Amino acid sequence: MSNLVLLRHGESTANAEDVFAGWLDVPLTARGRAEARRAAAELAGLAPDAVHTSVLSRAVETARLLVEEARWPLSPSAYWRLNERHYGALQGLAKADARARFGEAEVQSWRRGIDGRPPKTDDAALSAQRADPRYAAYPEAAAISAESLADVAVRMAPYWRHILAPELRRGRTVVVVSHGNALRALMHLSTGVPLEEATQRELRTAAPVAVRAQLDPRMENV
Repeated sequence: MSNLVLLRHGESTANAEDVFAGWLDVPLTARGRAEARRAAAELAGLAPDAVHTSVLSRAVETARLLVEEARWPLSPSAYWRLNERHYGALQGLAKADARARFGEAEVQSWRRGIDGRPPKTDDAALSAQRADPRYAAYPEAAAISAESLADVAVRMAPYWRHILAPELRRGRTVVVVSHGNALRALMHLSTGVPLEEATQRELRTAAPVAVRAQLDPRMENV
């Protein structure tokens, strides 16, 4: 068993407004920053060897506050593969408006189904994503225009196999600050729980979850 703690970022402006954020770079709210500080107090007795985060501001800021408030002598490392699911054309759209436009059942299948992929983002948004310096060295990231939950698990598998699992195998304690769908995919990859089951897991903002990762090499190919 290993020392792995998963933390969804604090409340963002998109959470507060009930908007699909995906890869949009929305900030934390004042409540989200307070949530990050409370998470730091909960984890104050932990001595992690590393903190990993996505490249999106709401996760980066949560990780920064966590490290500062808990006084951990380390700097978070950011990985694009820890980004939230790319919601394509839904990004920036209020969830109520999405349901009105596409239908309740369709939107729900995109949100909680495994293979449902929302409509792709438009050309202007994709061009801006390709020009983003955070993705300049990763053409596979720059080209993503929409993802299903299964796509997220595939996208995150190299992070699990080549970065996180080797650290845990060395006995290191790692805190991963990321996003709801990304963390559900990571639960699947790190424990072997079926993706369909992991998808149903509710993750509150800035609420630490300890995970017993299975480090059998066979699990790294889930």
